[in-house]
Amino acid sequence: MKAFTMHQFLILACILLPIETLNAMPDDYEAIYSVKLMQADGTLRAKLESKDGRYIFSLKTQPTGFWKLIANGAINESSEFEIIDEKIRPINYRLMDTIRRNARKSEVDFDWSKKVIEGFYKDRAINFKLEEPILTRILLQIEIMHEKQKNNLQDSYLIIDKDEIKQIDITSSNTGKKISVPFGSYDVVKVSHQSKNSNRINTFWLAPGLDFIPVKLEQTEDNKVNFEANLVQLIQ
Repeated sequence: MKAFTMHQFLILACILLPIETLNAMPDDYEAIYSVKLMQADGTLRAKLESKDGRYIFSLKTQPTGFWKLIANGAINESSEFEIIDEKIRPINYRLMDTIRRNARKSEVDFDWSKKVIEGFYKDRAINFKLEEPILTRILLQIEIMHEKQKNNLQDSYLIIDKDEIKQIDITSSNTGKKISVPFGSYDVVKVSHQSKNSNRINTFWLAPGLDFIPVKLEQTEDNKVNFEANLVQLIQ
C-alpha cells in the first residue's frame, strides 16, 4: 500500500475539516455576566451541558446589591435539546421565576412522535401542532451561535415564547468590531433579533475566538437600553 503524500493529506484535510466545522457545537461552558436591568444590578449565568448525545442550556438571573433586598429570588430557565440532521431539535423548556411578586412557572414538552407541543405558561394551557423547525426562546441563542459559526444564519426563526408561537427576524453584521468587557477585549460579530410588531430588539455580540459565545447581550426598546449583560467569567 502506498503511503500518503503530503499533497494527498492536504486534500483529505480540506475535505474533512469543513465537515467538522459544519457539525460543530460549542463545548460545554458556563458564562457569567454582570447585569444591568433598568436601575437594578444582577448576575446572569448561561450554561451549556452535554450528556449522552443530548444538551441542556440553562439561564439563571439573580439580583445583587440593592435589587436583592427588594426582589430576593431568581429566574431559572432551561431547555433540553438534541442535534438531528444538523438541526437543533428541542425536547423541553422549563421556567421558574421567583423574583416577581407573583411567581411565574412554565413547562413545555415537544413530542416529536405525535408532532405536538404541550404544556402550560402560568395558568394558560399550551397545545400546538409541532412545526419544524421551531425553537424555545432560550434556544434561539444557541441556534444563532451554532449557525453563525457555520456561516449559515437564517433571516428568521419560529420560537415558542410564553404561550405563543412567534416569528423572530434576524439581522447580522460582520464588521469585525472589537469591544471590551470585564473578561477582556474581543473581535465580535453583531447579531440582533426582533419579533414581528415589537419595538424590542435583542442583540448578541458573539466572539469567534470563544466559539461564538456572546461577550455582551443587550435589549433595547424604542432606542432605550433596558437590559445589558457583560461577560465577567467563562468556564470551559
